[in-house]
Amino acid sequence: MMKRICLSVFALFALTILVGPAAQADVLLSNLNGNDGTQSADLDNLRNKGMGFTMPSGLGYTLDKATLRLETFGANVQPIVQVWDDVAGLPGTPLITLNNPTFSTSGIANYDFTPGGTFTLDADMTYWLVAYGTATGDRYDWKASSPAQLPSGLATHVGALFDTNGPPPTTSSSIICSYAIEGTIVPEPSVGLGLACVGALAVARRRR
Repeated sequence: MMKRICLSVFALFALTILVGPAAQADVLLSNLNGNDGTQSADLDNLRNKGMGFTMPSGLGYTLDKATLRLETFGANVQPIVQVWDDVAGLPGTPLITLNNPTFSTSGIANYDFTPGGTFTLDADMTYWLVAYGTATGDRYDWKASSPAQLPSGLATHVGALFDTNGPPPTTSSSIICSYAIEGTIVPEPSVGLGLACVGALAVARRRR
């Protein structure tokens, strides 16, 4: 009985060392809060804006949230915020629509848009954060700085797009909207963990 308890304690200790502390969210890209200058993107079902970024090399990240700095005008604000893949430097296909937070009826604030499940941003891949609205929703603005402030972080900013023909945006824009993207690194499977499991099984068999 004592040997079995000791083996369990040892296995738990080894697992703790191998796995390490829980991963923390990283700021992949941000230019918040900016200066809320006169530049902004007034968005609706036709007017749409995209901010592009390329993920760093190495491991992928699960998307935790995208934070957009918005000015709202009314109680019926209905933004649509999505992550699109990249095809030849433009948004190609929407990959996920993020969940809306609760909006204020007026004023400027940072709003967190979150995935409904696990969504992974792969290493070295380019994505577009695209925002627009609905035909029945109240107007909202995606705020920007003047002069423009480029987002920085682990990922790399690759451009801004806008148009008035419905998503996706396809025309280059000098207006860099204020936003941030946070993610948690996807842990690499540990070879050591596998060896530890094999060793523990061997010890258990020997004890029998």
